[in-house]
Amino acid sequence: MMDTPETSPAPLLPAHGETVPAQNRRGCLWLLAGALGCLGVLLLIPLIAIVFGFTSVGLIAQNVQGMFSGAPLPAAASVVSSQTLLVSMQPLGQLVTVSVQLAQADIQVTVQQGTGNLCGFSANHVAQGTIEAGIDFATIHPENITYQAESNTYTVTLPAPQLTSCRLDYIRQYDRSTTLCAVDWDEARLLANYTALLSFRDDALEGGVLTRAQQQTQVVVEGFVRSLTAANVEVVFETAPAPLPVSCQPQAPQGWTQDANGGWLRPGG
Repeated sequence: MMDTPETSPAPLLPAHGETVPAQNRRGCLWLLAGALGCLGVLLLIPLIAIVFGFTSVGLIAQNVQGMFSGAPLPAAASVVSSQTLLVSMQPLGQLVTVSVQLAQADIQVTVQQGTGNLCGFSANHVAQGTIEAGIDFATIHPENITYQAESNTYTVTLPAPQLTSCRLDYIRQYDRSTTLCAVDWDEARLLANYTALLSFRDDALEGGVLTRAQQQTQVVVEGFVRSLTAANVEVVFETAPAPLPVSCQPQAPQGWTQDANGGWLRPGG
């Protein structure tokens, strides 16, 4: 029988002068690089949020998910409001008995300006407004109410019905023309706003809104006085026309004047 030479186990530590195999160190470097990469991703998320204006972690997650899924990213908006200021307070003694909603489309505004109308532009508008009518109780005095005992009748004399409010609730601009200049589209909107409000006011008056307001006021006042006194009631209206409120007399857009033919002019182009 031949004796087999004894083999000694490999040393756990390298002997003096020997080097560690490169394969072992390469694995450690990959592990370290992976850890630093994960840390970099975590640090990159806040940077992305700042650059793209995301305001919450949920929005970040949604946008990251959308990038990988191919779905369109949702629109995001932020609204910053300021403090509310009380501009004015006015006591009202009005009885509004009729409210009319009106709408008008294709309000075209064409502005000619510049040499050879080089900077001219035009736009269409659609508008919706409300005209209200009723009685101003602030002008009623004690002598406007009389009582006849023989017939047990109250006679109430009221001022003539009037418009109490004119307002534009909505206006939208569309079909803007092409132009070579930087123009003020809001200028066209203001002209359309003014024109639409006057048109709504005049159409409501021609449509008999004051007559309808008088009829409704008579019904309301008669029923109210009769319920309090159990007497007969007669309502009489004055014939003098009431003035228009400020809201029904809008100011023309600043810088613009209207000629006798209804055209608009602005000095200085």
